[in-house]
Amino acid sequence: MAATEIAFAKSFLSLLDTKPTKITADHVEDPTNYPATTPHILPPAPNQPPLRRSKATTGTTPGSAPSITVHVRSLRNPPLDITLPAQAVGTTSALDIKTSVSEQTGIPTDKLKLLFNKKPVGDSKTLKDVLGDGGEGKGSVEFSVMVIGGAATLAAAEAARGAQGGGSENVAQGLSGEGVLATEEFWSDLKGFLQQRVRDEKVAGDAVGLFKGAWEGRS
Repeated sequence: MAATEIAFAKSFLSLLDTKPTKITADHVEDPTNYPATTPHILPPAPNQPPLRRSKATTGTTPGSAPSITVHVRSLRNPPLDITLPAQAVGTTSALDIKTSVSEQTGIPTDKLKLLFNKKPVGDSKTLKDVLGDGGEGKGSVEFSVMVIGGAATLAAAEAARGAQGGGSENVAQGLSGEGVLATEEFWSDLKGFLQQRVRDEKVAGDAVGLFKGAWEGRS
């Protein structure tokens, strides 16, 4: 045995003599006395496949609710084209979308009818209910909206917004009263509404002709 090894053994045994033979129950070691160590990083396991990101979470922040852009466009007059960005898929309802459209146009929510793939959407339906489980992966979705009363309803909404603003210029932008019924847009929208309700173009046309003739022939 080398002299250096013997010297080390003696010093180590001397150090052990100074230590208590047993550790008391209330023993506390000072962390500052711990020797500095380098953290060990385990090597990757052999033949381990690389980690892959799930498609469902691509483009979303971990822990955040999935959201998509909602486009709302009208089927006929009045023309509407509204974009609602970052709508939560799991919580945004059809009523929420109608409310956002109402805030931008002034049209009451009860005059708005939302459709998806030409089918009516109930107010309580969420985007997830409409799109299904794969909806979270979509970047955007488009809804159609039908304004009940058409141009007449839009004109009334514009007039109401102008009255609230107190500006005569805004009030002049939309017709009201008998002036609305003097426009062809009103009768065209009325025909479209009746056609949606009765699902018969001829019956809807006959009804509009009867209504229009009665109105124009009134005393």
